[in-house]
Formats: sequence, C-alpha cells, structure tokens
Amino acid sequence: MLTGKQREIQARVELFIGVARSMLLEEGYDAVSINRVAEVTQFSKGTVYQLFKSKEELIAALGIQCRAMLHETMERAARFPGRPRERLVAMGESVAFYAHHYPHDQRILKIIDAETILQQVGEEQQARMAEYDFRMYQLLMDIVQDAIAQGDLSLPQDATPQGLCFAFWAMVDGAFAALMGSAPLEAVGIDDPMAEAVRNGQYLADGYGWRPLYSEWDYQDTSRRIRSLFFHEESDLVEAENSVSSMAR
Repeated sequence: MLTGKQREIQARVELFIGVARSMLLEEGYDAVSINRVAEVTQFSKGTVYQLFKSKEELIAALGIQCRAMLHETMERAARFPGRPRERLVAMGESVAFYAHHYPHDQRILKIIDAETILQQVGEEQQARMAEYDFRMYQLLMDIVQDAIAQGDLSLPQDATPQGLCFAFWAMVDGAFAALMGSAPLEAVGIDDPMAEAVRNGQYLADGYGWRPLYSEWDYQDTSRRIRSLFFHEESDLVEAENSVSSMAR
C-alpha cells in the first residue's frame, strides 16, 4: 500500500505526463518542454525536474504508458480459451481494437520511434520499453509454439517459430505505420488497414497449413465471441470517453 507521500508523487507524475501528452498531440514534439509543463501545472521547474531529468525522459514515460496499454490489451486477448489459431485471431482482434480506439497512443509511439528519444533517456526507461516489446512478441511466440505442440501446425524444415512470428509482427507493425503515414489508403481501396492485416494473417496461417484452416472453421464466430468476451464493455466505455473529449474541445 502506498503512503500518502507516495500517492502525492504518483499523482504529480500522472499530471506531468498527461500535460506532456496533450502538448505532444496538439503541438508536436518540439513544443514539449519541462518549463512549459511546469507553467501549465503551476509547479516549479525544480519540482518537475525532480521527477523527470529531461523532456525526453518525460516523453519516454508517456511511451511506456502507451506500450503498457497495448500489452495489456494483447495479453487479455491471448487468454481466450480456444485452440491456438483461435488465440491468434484473438491477438488480431486485440490490435485491431487498439488501433481503432487508441489512435492517439499509436501516434505517440510513432513520434517516439521517429525521434532520437531513446538515445537520450536512461537505461532503465530503455529497458522498460524493450521489455514491453519483448512481452508482446512472446505472447505471439507462445501461441505458435502451442500450435506446434498440439499438432495444429507443422513448419517446413527451413522455417522457424521465430520467423513466423516475425512475419505476423511485421504485418501488424506495417499496418500501424500505414495508419499513421501519408499513403493514400482510401484512394487505393483500403478503408481499414488493420482489418486487412488481420485478414491477410489468416491467409498466411493457411499457407503454413495451420489447422483448422480458414475454410474448416467459423473464425467470424470466433471473432464475435472474442469481442463480446474481452472488448464489448471497454469499447462502449472508450467511445463514451472519446465523445466527452470531443465535446470538451
């Protein structure tokens, strides 16, 4: 249990990160500074510097929050009580949910990856971000290894579980990048990049002979059950929060 002082410090951390988030999204990376965060929150610069030694550390803390949210969403979906390929579908549903309901978090992660932030923060923050990335990759690896152990998936001799996971990972990561990029997606008939990535993930799984094949199983029903089980109530809550935020602006 946190002491009163610890709760006070945690509240300040959340406040400073929240202000930095608004600045980053509304005005861009260059607009964020410790001085401006202090001014907006009406704390002294020294108080902010006690918790964050630089603007890069402050933005990195925001990036850690975004990674934690994505990991929690994926981890929840990975617990779906089905066959390994159904759990793969659950992973796809989780990233599609995140892409649809947390677009600002995606943008923050893109900004952080595009800037040289990681080179300017301490090893502890670098390690925390890398740890979240590894955990998300490991969730996918566990599903692939379970499929092999249960006999649902038999990889070709020159293929590895790591290589297959990388293919899925690259497909989703590319969809995230496309969502945030300048490619004319609608002009070329791509209305929902993440849905396309999830759909092509099914074709990739079929290509490896991952059972049950798409033609052998009602994966649309699987998707419906996943959304109902894990994301239905949260989806309503996020939509309500987004509506309130839009009205406030």
